Amino acid sequence: MALNRKSLAGISLVLAMLACSVPGLVQPTQVGDQTATVTAATPQEPTRDGNAVSPTVTVSLTPNITASPHGSLSATITPTYSVPMLIVQEPTNCRMGPGEEYEVVFTYLAGKESEIVGRYDPGNFWLVKSSESPEGTCWLWGQYVEVTGSYWVVPSVTPPPTATNPPPQAPAIEKYEFFCSSVTGKMEITIIWLDRATNETGYRVIRNGELAADLPADSTTFTDSFDLTAGQSASYRIEVFNASGSESSSTINVTC
Repeated sequence: MALNRKSLAGISLVLAMLACSVPGLVQPTQVGDQTATVTAATPQEPTRDGNAVSPTVTVSLTPNITASPHGSLSATITPTYSVPMLIVQEPTNCRMGPGEEYEVVFTYLAGKESEIVGRYDPGNFWLVKSSESPEGTCWLWGQYVEVTGSYWVVPSVTPPPTATNPPPQAPAIEKYEFFCSSVTGKMEITIIWLDRATNETGYRVIRNGELAADLPADSTTFTDSFDLTAGQSASYRIEVFNASGSESSSTINVTC
């Protein structure tokens, strides 16, 4: 007897329901861009030659889709990050800690790029990898740098304790030479001293109790031209300093 269309549709629906309720059905849990094959272990149907075969159902899912045992699908979004980097915009000191009280490791010039590994928000400082530092890292002030990449994911880092930095050792004046000109009414003097400090920030030349010049660290000589007529005198001393204090050489006096 021929089956009409409604009868065929009903049979197809029953078969589909039976397929869903087959025990031993392996449900896919996580698939990427591959094709997942779901196999029903039972029942097994014999073929004409007596060998048993298992019916298979092939399901293709889109990448990063998770199928639950109840048949619902959920998408998994995996965020991507780029390496946080720092680019120096102006010459900037990289220090052992976030602040001027820490020792300078190296001065980076504009264009220097470094990978960021930490931050210190209160002072706007970034901890970066540094091949010049014995620690492998140093701190750069954020005022003169540009940050790129996923810099917001770097951890906040507790600054290291400040090292005890005593005042530098006082310089010793080795010799000085001066010349007084009756034509110009000026005295020219050259002072040479011994740099005995290893932790100085710089030097100051003090003339008659007032600042005559600021000099960088490791300086050992200074030449001055000063209005000094016959019979007048001038005094000089060399002062070395750092953040902890200062020390001075002995005072020399010259008279035209």
